[in-house]
Amino acid sequence: MARIAASEVNPPPHTTTNRWIRRLFSTGQAYLYLMPMLLILAIFNYFPAIFVFYISFFKWNFLIHGPQPLAGADGLDNYRFLFHDPNFWQSARTTLEFVLITVPLNVGIALFLALLLMSGIRGRAFWRLAIFTPYITPLVATVTIWYWMFDRYHGLFNNVLSIFHVSPVLWLDDPRFVLPSIILYTVWKSVGFNVVLFMAGLANADPALGEAARVDGANVWQQFRFITWPTLAPITIVVILLSTIDAFKMFQPAFLFAGAEGGPNNAARTLGLYLFDQAFLTNAHDGLGAAIAVCIFLIVFTISAIQLGIAGRRSGS
Repeated sequence: MARIAASEVNPPPHTTTNRWIRRLFSTGQAYLYLMPMLLILAIFNYFPAIFVFYISFFKWNFLIHGPQPLAGADGLDNYRFLFHDPNFWQSARTTLEFVLITVPLNVGIALFLALLLMSGIRGRAFWRLAIFTPYITPLVATVTIWYWMFDRYHGLFNNVLSIFHVSPVLWLDDPRFVLPSIILYTVWKSVGFNVVLFMAGLANADPALGEAARVDGANVWQQFRFITWPTLAPITIVVILLSTIDAFKMFQPAFLFAGAEGGPNNAARTLGLYLFDQAFLTNAHDGLGAAIAVCIFLIVFTISAIQLGIAGRRSGS
């Protein structure tokens, strides 16, 4: 019995080797199954991302010529041009304004609608479908509908204003209203996805906590502040992070509503539109467009790291 116990505690070397070989074979087999998807990601995601960093140090035009060295010996002329271009800073300010308005609206409205849908409202299935449908509807179709809603003479919004004897608003032709119009559409389009995320967080919450709070006499606001909101904190961080990334990458709505120039006085020209203009229209300079893309990546990466750091500190405390 002592010999058996010793062999079980200290297995022979060949047994350990066989286990290591089986584990290695199993791991290699798993990666073999993943290889097609990994190749697709490498070809269409990772390689283009790395290539963008590379061409940002060159004067590059895919239609005319290949990479050409820049005037500066360090290859940073594209970045110097951006930092001295007032259009870049205007686009950055417009993008930041878009983010600071869109993200809080998106998160706040999504949280309110999720709480409303989870409260036992009548026709909940219908309202869920109505809220989520804009998110899955093709963007061009929704932009076309909203474009006519913004129309000066026959649009829905101006017809509603006329009921209250308010003069028609040039939603897409006035520098004061073109960016708010795009923000309104963007929130309507994307809020459904965040509602689903918040509803998933609410569905996983422990109902016993709410029942105990009601027994102790807590009102609705106290239940939300001390039970619901802390429970939704991880989901809220994810929603804020995803909404921030999407807002910084915003291009299609601004392009379809305001054109490549960003509307009147470039009031809605975001960094995405500025990239498109420099890379494919004004300068046809793909290297400069790549430098703008790198700047957008660095901004989004920095903000995301700060958000995750703040979330980590709060969870740690």
